[in-house]
Amino acid sequence: MAERILNTMTEPDPLLFQLKDSLQEFDFDRCLELARSLESKVDDMDGRLLIATAYIEVGLPADALKILTDLDSLGSSAPGSDEELIRILQHRLSEARFLTGDPQGALVLSLSLDPADELESADREFFLGLCRDHMGDSETADEHFKRATELDPTGNPAVPVISADEAHELIAHVLEELPDPIRKQMEEVPVILENLPELILIQESRGQISPDTLGLYFGDGMPNRHLGGFSSSEGMPTASSIRIYRRNLERMSRDAKDLVEQVRITLLHEIGHHLGLDEDDVSNMGLA
Repeated sequence: MAERILNTMTEPDPLLFQLKDSLQEFDFDRCLELARSLESKVDDMDGRLLIATAYIEVGLPADALKILTDLDSLGSSAPGSDEELIRILQHRLSEARFLTGDPQGALVLSLSLDPADELESADREFFLGLCRDHMGDSETADEHFKRATELDPTGNPAVPVISADEAHELIAHVLEELPDPIRKQMEEVPVILENLPELILIQESRGQISPDTLGLYFGDGMPNRHLGGFSSSEGMPTASSIRIYRRNLERMSRDAKDLVEQVRITLLHEIGHHLGLDEDDVSNMGLA
């Protein structure tokens, strides 16, 4: 979609080219800077779609949702609109709804879009599975994931599974292996295994807590950006705790061996936050 800016916009802002390059280079700090600068300047649908895409990629889906909802209300009357861009808009809008805690809205919109080919059908099946899972229907979700694998086994390999009992045993083993001083600090910090993050956390964070997050730490040792400024009255736990999200860990793992490792890494990552480490410290310790 970004390449269209080179071909279809009459006088594109030069910063749009920089934004496109920053997205391709995964330079998300630069993406955010450019998106903020361009948002009030660009009217064409393709440019605004690029800005919305940047917001999604940097973890600000609520900002993307506002742009996409405004474009959707304009429809074919939006400057530079055409059928292809409207189709892209609908896909982005579905993604933004999901990322901001509206899996049902995302599901309904995704079902209204006809896949272009078998690979897109596979991707849609996987996305429908994500939506169903966050709607609390894991059985139907697994049926979608299975169909995605049948349609595209390379792009959507079979999801490995770890039972709740196995995950609890693994968590206990990781905690037992901690150095004594750290293990002592963890004695009052419950590690809670859940399938998925609660929708209210995603919604109240405006999508900064992703539906796909693997784990979260709640407590005084957690950097402010993890809490998103929410208080206990808004549904956030106040006592220190770690949440590990089993279904998300299954989906991001290549196989059963990798799944075990990802559970371990995620738990250690959140323990790092309890110890007061920020994201860079955690990464430097190999716990990212």
